[in-house]
Amino acid sequence: MISKAHRTSSMVSLARILPLDLRAKENDELYKIKIGKPLPQLPGRELAKPVSPYTLLHPPERQKLSYSSITTEDELKSMENEWPCIYTDGSKIAGRVGAAITCWKEGQEIYKARLKLGNHCSVYQAELAAILKATEVIQSKHTLRKANILSDSQSALECLTNPNTLHPLAAEILDRILEIRRNQGEVRFFWIKENCGIPGNERAVELGKSAAETSKQKPAFDCFPLSFARRLIRDNIMQNWQERYTTAETGRVTKKFFSSVTHAYKTMTKFHINNLRYQIFTGHGGFKAYLHKFKVAQSPCCDCDQTTPQIAEFYAQF
Repeated sequence: MISKAHRTSSMVSLARILPLDLRAKENDELYKIKIGKPLPQLPGRELAKPVSPYTLLHPPERQKLSYSSITTEDELKSMENEWPCIYTDGSKIAGRVGAAITCWKEGQEIYKARLKLGNHCSVYQAELAAILKATEVIQSKHTLRKANILSDSQSALECLTNPNTLHPLAAEILDRILEIRRNQGEVRFFWIKENCGIPGNERAVELGKSAAETSKQKPAFDCFPLSFARRLIRDNIMQNWQERYTTAETGRVTKKFFSSVTHAYKTMTKFHINNLRYQIFTGHGGFKAYLHKFKVAQSPCCDCDQTTPQIAEFYAQF
């Protein structure tokens, strides 16, 4: 039912799903990473584990944040006149990750900072690390007791609006905001479009790229996301599947159409499944060469010349 092919067909690549034993192996390896097993490709690095829900504040005391959107420079100018604005950005360039903040007041940059992150970190982590750095600066500088934080990452801001978030960086940000408010400070969050032409945001992007490309600092955050581990495990599983596919004695016709399981998977997911297509790709079906093996057809040859074997490849060339 999965492939709609003949039951004699080898489904090593055309079923469009991982073999069950490889799927089980993938889930087992991912589970071990979740419970603390080191990732062989990143010795000494730890998974960015969710914080324990028991470390969160009592529900009524948890920080409930919201953010607004900035669409015009006039809105921005009125904000800067009231409170300083801290622009944040996270970047990943050529496999290197960085983050940065820049603080502006009355149209002038008054503070900047760059952060290096582990190369295995995600842009999402970099965006949150930049926001975390902004809250640290607000805590440490009396002149920034009240400030606006502007980010072009809507996903990071959405994470912060969830008072029950267990993301380690987001949870630390919420804790710092609570401390800021306890000390009579305040933080407001805003979302701005990327590449919107606002000088502060453009400066943050510039610093973020610089941090990723040239910074020699020790990484401020070095934990790998689960998505990174999942991708490495999947790549390894796909390699195992490819080795199985290459060395298998079955599926010879299929290999002529698809040299790799990745190619087969991507191609077959674009097709509407039907029996005729799978007959072509497997060679198992209404071909006289195939039927002759089961003594259903008297001759394996095509009726056109009675000499050419009637096989899938013969029809595929037309």
